[in-house]
Order: sequence, then C-alpha cells, then structure tokens
Amino acid sequence: MVWHRLLQKEFKPKTDEARDAVQNAVKTLAQQALENTVTLTSDAYSTIQEIIAEIDRKLSEQINKILHHQEFQALEGAWRGLHYLVNNTETDELLKIRFMDISKKELGRTLKRYKGAAWDQSPIFKRIYEEEYGQFGGEPIGCIVGDYHFDHSPQDVELLGEMAKIGAAAHCPFISGAAPSVMQMDSWQELSNPRDLSKIFQ
Repeated sequence: MVWHRLLQKEFKPKTDEARDAVQNAVKTLAQQALENTVTLTSDAYSTIQEIIAEIDRKLSEQINKILHHQEFQALEGAWRGLHYLVNNTETDELLKIRFMDISKKELGRTLKRYKGAAWDQSPIFKRIYEEEYGQFGGEPIGCIVGDYHFDHSPQDVELLGEMAKIGAAAHCPFISGAAPSVMQMDSWQELSNPRDLSKIFQ
C-alpha cells in the first residue's frame, strides 16, 4: 500500500497499463533485490535513487568477489597466457596452434579409464596420434603444452606417465608446469629464499 500511494503521488501515468507497469517494476525492484535494506519515504525519486545506489553497491561487491576468486583468476590467467602465445609466436602458413579445452582433472580421469593395455584406445591418444601422425595426410603435432601444474603426488606422476606414452608414440613432447610443492614451497616467490635444494631430491 505504501508503494501505491507513493507512486500515485509522484508519477502521473496516462493509462492504467502504464501505471501498473511502473508499479510492478519498482515494487519488484524493491522487494526482490533490496528487501529490508531501503527505507521508504514520501519522495519517490529519492527512494529510487537510494535503491539504485544500493544495487550498485551490491553489484560492485559481488563483482569484486568474482574478480578476486582464485578459480576466476586462474581462468583469466589461462586465457591471457593463450592470447599472449598466439599473438607473440612467429608463425607462417605451416604453423598452427590448436586449443583443447580440457581440465587437468578431466584429462586424468579420461586417461585412467584406458590405463594399461588399452592406453592407445583413449580419445586423447586418438586425437593426438591417430587423427594426425597415424594417418596419411595428417598434420603431426610438434609439441603439446599443458596449462597445468604437477607435483610428486601419485595421481600427478601417473598422469604424467600416461601423457609421456602418448607423446612418445606421436613423437611430440608434453610440456607443462611444476607446482611449487615440488620444491617444498607454497609459492614460487619463495625460490629466492636460501635453501638446500639437493636435499629435496635425495
């Protein structure tokens, strides 16, 4: 009832349809987005401005949470890295850069299903070897770059071993990143700290 009186006072719609549209829009805005956060006053314009400011504050807060989330930053870093690679590679008509959208977890899960004697039946093997190197007219892959980080955990060692077999069969190396935990560090920024790395690999 407060909204109806407020809008009737401040707005003069020419038709009932226009009046209902304004009422529904403002009421929905207040009830769903800003319930119990905005105080209604007799000044409709001031109230709406307060609502807009509150929405802007909430949107900014949510966007900041997204932009600073670890998974989002990793995704942004991956796309920026790919963009840098494509734009800074000296290429010609013979060089092609192909992109496969597959997470490390999905890659490991896929190769694990074809572990052992069936390793050359996996879709990864078929994509890298059979569709290119293993057939006439194919375009063999010269290098595989994985935007991942590996440590010495059993699952990572197993995944690297499976990728090594595929790379060896297709005569293309698999290049990826090492996690700082390989050097018993939480971050590569600790690399400058004095430590006896030889003891780590004993």
